[in-house]
Amino acid sequence: MNLPKTSVSVWIDNTETTNFPPLGGNISVDVAVIGGGITGLTAALLLKRAGLNVAVLEAAKIGSGVTGYTTAHLTVAADERYQNMISSLGEKDAKLVAESSQAAIDRIAQFVAEENIDCDFQRVPGYLYTENTQDISEIEKEAEATKKLGLNTSLTTELPLPFSVKAGLLFPNQAQFNSLQYLQGLAKTVNGGGSFIFEQTPVTNIKNNSVNDVYTERGIVSAKNVIIATHAPIHDISSLPELYVMSTKIAAYRSYVIGVKLRSPVPVGLFWDTDSPYHYTRSYGNILIVGGEDHKTGEEVNNQECYENLEAYVKARYDVESIDYYWSSQLYEPADGLPYIGKTATNNNIYIATGYSGNGLTFGTIGGMLISDLIVGRENPWSKLYDPNRINLLAGAQRFVTENLGVAKHFIADRFKTDAQELSEVPVGEGRILDIDGKKYAVYRDEAGNLSSLSPVCTHAGCIVNWNNAEKTWDCPCHGGRFSTTGKVLNGPPITDLNQQALPTSNVPKG
Repeated sequence: MNLPKTSVSVWIDNTETTNFPPLGGNISVDVAVIGGGITGLTAALLLKRAGLNVAVLEAAKIGSGVTGYTTAHLTVAADERYQNMISSLGEKDAKLVAESSQAAIDRIAQFVAEENIDCDFQRVPGYLYTENTQDISEIEKEAEATKKLGLNTSLTTELPLPFSVKAGLLFPNQAQFNSLQYLQGLAKTVNGGGSFIFEQTPVTNIKNNSVNDVYTERGIVSAKNVIIATHAPIHDISSLPELYVMSTKIAAYRSYVIGVKLRSPVPVGLFWDTDSPYHYTRSYGNILIVGGEDHKTGEEVNNQECYENLEAYVKARYDVESIDYYWSSQLYEPADGLPYIGKTATNNNIYIATGYSGNGLTFGTIGGMLISDLIVGRENPWSKLYDPNRINLLAGAQRFVTENLGVAKHFIADRFKTDAQELSEVPVGEGRILDIDGKKYAVYRDEAGNLSSLSPVCTHAGCIVNWNNAEKTWDCPCHGGRFSTTGKVLNGPPITDLNQQALPTSNVPKG
């Protein structure tokens, strides 16, 4: 496979980085927002407009998390089919999902216009389609369900694709944009006038006192309200144990993307098929962006094969000139198909938003809109639907049990498993879990042959990490914590890095 040397998203490659300062001491604001992604910045701007002072704390750079690695589809069609929602939630709640999704897309369009954000926002058609005869009925049932909910959809087999389909469902007037440029536009608008954007300011703890104190290495932010907008709520189990319960309601998955140049014109629109896992496609300028190959984070798969499978899928359907980009991203599947947005169970002034599945930009915007309404005391018709404390046994019980049985299996079984016994078995540019004298080490050998050694125990809940050979990361299969080769937290609920763990002196090569 001919991948570029570096994994980078098309958005990050084509967008200048921001340069907001880190926190420089203790401050007090009305609302502390943890995370500079779409949820946090949407909420921050709406709250600032409502007259509140807001501080956004971003661990790295604005949009450097999941939002910068999305494919930036904006659609009312959620991963969970509407036909399934009607069955499990009822028609009334399914309609609220559709209405809130449409409101989110419209909110983005309004922000773009009101704040003059240059982010290539474009209204485009969206298509759910199948190449398989056996899935035609699924498309037809979804058409019936969307019509029942008042969505303007229509069946078609005429898609602007260079291959034929068996059936398709058109969702007109959807949208696409450059998600990173959009976030940067929001951040620039939030910053100033008593509100702040702080980059390079990772949060180390949250303590729920008379006011909430958000701890960082650079100071403490005190605020009546705290929004944890970190995709999966970061938390220290000892200080906010209820957020651990939330991590049992979501399952982390990796999804893979390649960006290719074609010898023919790129199709305009959003496209997603009925395969499992499904493929999703859009264009950006002369680049065709195709994603898919989802699997649970940290599961033992050859991650490189995911890109190879995507390449084969694309080359079988398009006239590919070159592969210019490749990247992956993380998503969290909720137990009942809907995200969890709102107040935590016992801390009324701490808010979370998570479980967006593959619809992060739409649901992330919903999250920012809903939480801002809750904080200012404005009634919102979606609050009960997305309540993180809801119980929907019909929709979520089976998935909840299945995912958590998997967590229990990894927690126990992975302690008895190793990749190698000797340092010589760790190739250049790769990582392995070693068992040396009965103790486990996560060992990585860099391109110069130097070894780094970490504890393989995830700092969130104590599961054992696995090596990801495509992204060169240590990934936890339990709740999706991801760490760099040096142990730095990259994704997921962990607050602290993997512990450094020196190799026994007798095992370290000399010279």
